[in-house]
Amino acid sequence: MRVRIVLLIEAATFLLLLGISIAWVMKPSGDFEPYFVIFSLVFVATDLFRRYLMLNRKKTKFTPTELVQHREKLRPIFEKEIFRCRHEKLRKDAIIRHVDRVDSYPNTDESKSGISPWFKVALVDTYHKGIMVILSAERLYIDDEQYFNKKGNSAKEIRAYLVGKIPYEDIEAVNMDGDEYYYFPHIFCHFSHNNEPYEELVYCQEVDMNNGHVHYSELVSFSDVRKQSKEVA
Repeated sequence: MRVRIVLLIEAATFLLLLGISIAWVMKPSGDFEPYFVIFSLVFVATDLFRRYLMLNRKKTKFTPTELVQHREKLRPIFEKEIFRCRHEKLRKDAIIRHVDRVDSYPNTDESKSGISPWFKVALVDTYHKGIMVILSAERLYIDDEQYFNKKGNSAKEIRAYLVGKIPYEDIEAVNMDGDEYYYFPHIFCHFSHNNEPYEELVYCQEVDMNNGHVHYSELVSFSDVRKQSKEVA
């Protein structure tokens, strides 16, 4: 709402500046300069303020009540889909799509750097703030209670999954039915964390809880593994 109000003020100021400019051209001797300067400053100030609001819109998107309602709206939808895939032994595939670049789908531009506007993951679990998606299956090595991605002399090898945690507040919408290209869920996200949708990357182990229940037990953060591996490189 605030962005719309500022945008209206900015548009009105621009029209005033345009009118003053036309009047100034038609009557060069007129005393238009003070008004032009004042409204120019107003226009610049509103433009900067609008940009500031846009950059910080994710931090103020929800009130505490709205955040609870948003989480409780999405949580059962994802839990139902995850349970269905486990019970029917279906593929866990999902497509993550960038809200701001939604029309880039289904095309890809390999020449551009940075994260793709859409990509495939495995939707495997939920946590208290959102969903957990698998990005890759990897080997980790444990030595003296530390985790590495390179094997040492006495290290024990384990299979782990690199998991991204996506908060519900960064999920704008979800289409569980997919489309003509990919029939599995499409999850539309804001890439609010260093141009990625994940608030955290962690390594997890899959734990079979029996009767179709699976838990992804967190082992260590991605950043810690990277740091520890560099130290012994």
